[in-house]
Amino acid sequence: MNKSIRNSVKAIIIKDGKILFTKNKDEDGVFYLLPGGGQEHGENMIDALKRECSEEIASNIEVVR
Repeated sequence: MNKSIRNSVKAIIIKDGKILFTKNKDEDGVFYLLPGGGQEHGENMIDALKRECSEEIASNIEVVR
């Protein structure tokens, strides 16, 4: 079986003491995730995180750690 491994990046965004999650729903119900997603081939992790946050939460972020 040929399965490839794909890295995933997630952001912990804290503002006013609150953590940002995305609200998602599938056939099993509602669930919450940190914003982020899969790293594309040739992309560094910081750029992947910035791209995913732009796509998922429509915000440009600054990676500080």
